[in-house]
Amino acid sequence: MTYHLEDQLSAYMDGELTVEERQQVESHLESCESCQVLLEELLSVQSTVIHAFGRIQEPEDLEIRVLQALSDKKERATAEKGWLLVPLAAFVSLVILWFAAGAVFAKVLHGFLKLMIALVYMGSHLLSGVPVLSGLTVLLSLLIITASVYSLRRLLQTSTS
Repeated sequence: MTYHLEDQLSAYMDGELTVEERQQVESHLESCESCQVLLEELLSVQSTVIHAFGRIQEPEDLEIRVLQALSDKKERATAEKGWLLVPLAAFVSLVILWFAAGAVFAKVLHGFLKLMIALVYMGSHLLSGVPVLSGLTVLLSLLIITASVYSLRRLLQTSTS
């Protein structure tokens, strides 16, 4: 199997090889037809590129415009970093407000729950303290349960018929 110097051909064309490497490439090119063809193609591409871009003339103020564009970009980047602080400060403020309001909300909720527990406790003691109210409550509950069972049974019978 023949070793081809495809990777070194570009460096050979540009004169970037040492004397020893250059001699190796030249001796290989004498014996390898595929590498000779590849070198000719690369030289053709190189001359085409040089010819095409050799006609292009850069404007005299190109360097100044490039440096100005880079300077403008740095200024915009600095300004954009400054604007990043505004949303960050707003977010931090909202988090602090959330925790402050959250503590107040938790206290209000805790107070509401304590009030509900006290009302249930008071209601149960009121019902147990007045026997007539306890009896009426039990009687009313039984009446509601009976009416519910009757209407449910009637509803189920009409659905199946």
